[in-house]
Amino acid sequence: MGAAFALVLPGVGLLLAMIALWRLGVALHRRAGTGTETAGESYVLSGAFGLLALLMAFAFSLAIGRYETRRLLVIEEANAIGTMSTRLALLEERQRVPLAAELAHYARTRAAVGRNAPDDAWQAAHSASARECGTFGDALFAALRSMPPDTRGPVLVQAYNAMCDITTERHAARSARLPSEVLALLALYCCACTALLGFTTGRADWRSGISSVLFFTLLAAAYVTILDLDSPRSGAIIVPQEELDTVAQSLR
Repeated sequence: MGAAFALVLPGVGLLLAMIALWRLGVALHRRAGTGTETAGESYVLSGAFGLLALLMAFAFSLAIGRYETRRLLVIEEANAIGTMSTRLALLEERQRVPLAAELAHYARTRAAVGRNAPDDAWQAAHSASARECGTFGDALFAALRSMPPDTRGPVLVQAYNAMCDITTERHAARSARLPSEVLALLALYCCACTALLGFTTGRADWRSGISSVLFFTLLAAAYVTILDLDSPRSGAIIVPQEELDTVAQSLR
């Protein structure tokens, strides 16, 4: 709830800023004593809002693309752990049982890592899971060294490498966020366009006011949605972990 509220605050602030700047633009228009909107002003206004729509579309596309990448990586990690578990059956029972127990604990740890919302807790959990992956690898390589070389070794090592590599990919994907400078520029451009709208049209009657506020609300909602998509475990749109949870439960 606190994380969702923290995402709403920028949207509310942006909405209030846009309303205030629109009112300022209306006041400046009236003070300037200009008449109705000219063709040139209409072109400027259309161009400004057209560029704003383009910036919003690019930001939204980047945010949803990164969200989809994070979602697919969860599925890939679940598949990698499941593959590792299946290939452990190639070993003898005395070697397989302790390795299967360590793999099950590692799977539960990785499932818990993805549920961390705060970045500091997530980073600490990720580092702990990386150490567990190394411990599992040490036990796996010890088991392989104790048996005669055969085709089982490369198969198990390949599965282990894939399982560990996916953790690095997930770490990089979660760390990748839209630059704060881009988000600040987008918010600034929203405010500038609303001020330009007020100054160009100069209308402040109740019908214009209601339609403008509704339009600004939609802009603020789009901005908050971009922030939400860019936050993997905060807000209303979170990266699902069901596949990894299912694999972790199946290994118990």
